[in-house]
Amino acid sequence: MVNTKSPLPKSAFISVTLLCNSRCIHCDIWKNRGLDFLPVTIYKKLPTSLEMVDITGGEPFLRNDIPEIVGIIRKRCPKARILITTNGFLPSKIKKYAPAIVKNDPAIAFRLSLDGWGATHEKVRGIPQAFEKVMQSVAILKEAGVKDIGLTFTLMGINQHELKAVYAHCKKENLAFSLNVVHDSPIYFGKGKVSLQPKPRSVKKEFDYLFSEQMKSINPKNWGKAWFNRYSYEYMLHHRRPLPCGAGENFFYMDPFANIFMCQIKNWPIGNLRKQSFEQIWYSKPKQQFLPAAHACNDCWIVCTAKDAIKKNKLKVGADIVSLITTGKPLLSAREP
Repeated sequence: MVNTKSPLPKSAFISVTLLCNSRCIHCDIWKNRGLDFLPVTIYKKLPTSLEMVDITGGEPFLRNDIPEIVGIIRKRCPKARILITTNGFLPSKIKKYAPAIVKNDPAIAFRLSLDGWGATHEKVRGIPQAFEKVMQSVAILKEAGVKDIGLTFTLMGINQHELKAVYAHCKKENLAFSLNVVHDSPIYFGKGKVSLQPKPRSVKKEFDYLFSEQMKSINPKNWGKAWFNRYSYEYMLHHRRPLPCGAGENFFYMDPFANIFMCQIKNWPIGNLRKQSFEQIWYSKPKQQFLPAAHACNDCWIVCTAKDAIKKNKLKVGADIVSLITTGKPLLSAREP
């Protein structure tokens, strides 16, 4: 029997295109060649319950209507924090569209990918002047009045030695910092990417450093990030999530063809927003059938699928953070198997 009393989701990860102008070694999205731009009216069908909307790609700024998309989502989801994830490789388009985006949502947040310093980022992303373009885009967003800007670092063996440098830059420039360990996804990043992960023992010092630095902050949000990063390391060791996944309950993934999935990691489709209302999809039998597998899934521990679990279990996470603060216990005490 389908449960029609369960609440609507609070978070959404929305890919507005799979077209991409990058050539990342850890993601195969750029190999897509199909035109996949949905009409902007489709975003009027999103649930009004959303409190967090991550607009991503591919590269969102390959769409000339990105300001309009932001405006529609802002009106449709008045409670939502809207975030645009971009590679930052189109500074001229960011400069062109940022004022309209900020006008449509003055609280808009941006996260730009930066996977190393200088030549390292260029090697990871496969684009000439990749580092310089990101720095230019950050400056443009600041000039446009964006207050919430951050850099996202995808950890691999090729760039593990530059994690500290990217974090230090964020701290110096008052930018948010996010860390994700490279993952596989048959419907998004691609397969075989886990092989790019560093060996946990080789990166333990970097995680210890990051935890220590974030726990020094007076901002409790950084303590939460420290906790997440601690378990990113533990996940590399044991391949176990510290909290159950909320895919299909707290959040969902929507691709550029209006297909709704439980998440962006697993090939678990539950409906199509062009053909159905969101409520029909959310209370559908396919979703109910996937829920047990989602609860038991240990196939990722990344920011966009972890933050809702952390929020849902904030008392448990908070108690763990307090224990770490009061005992002074070293963060990474787990033994490598």
